[in-house]
Amino acid sequence: MLCTTVYSCVHYLVAPQDAHFRALLAWGLGIAVIATIQVSVAALVDLHLDPKLPYALLLLPLYPLAYWTINALAAIRSQTPGLVRGPRKKRVVWDLARSST
Repeated sequence: MLCTTVYSCVHYLVAPQDAHFRALLAWGLGIAVIATIQVSVAALVDLHLDPKLPYALLLLPLYPLAYWTINALAAIRSQTPGLVRGPRKKRVVWDLARSST
C-alpha cells in the first residue's frame, strides 16, 4: 500500500490530468495483491488439513462476483415496486411493544 501511495503522489505531480483514475486503479491493484497474499497464507496454514484446498481457491474470484450480483438483484427487486407505485398515502410507523424489564 505504501508503494501505491507513493506512486499515486508522484504521478499526480507529473501528470495531474489523469492521476485520479490511476490512483483508483493503483489502490484496486494494491487491495487485490494484499487479498491474494492473505488467501495464500491461509491456504498454506490449512493445507495439511485439506489437501484439495487449492482446487477450491480456483473458485475464489467468483465469490465477489456472485455476492455483488445477488446484492444488485435484491436491491432492484426491492426498489422497483416503490419506484413504480410512488410514495404511500399513509406514513409507515413502527410501533414496538416495549418490555418493562
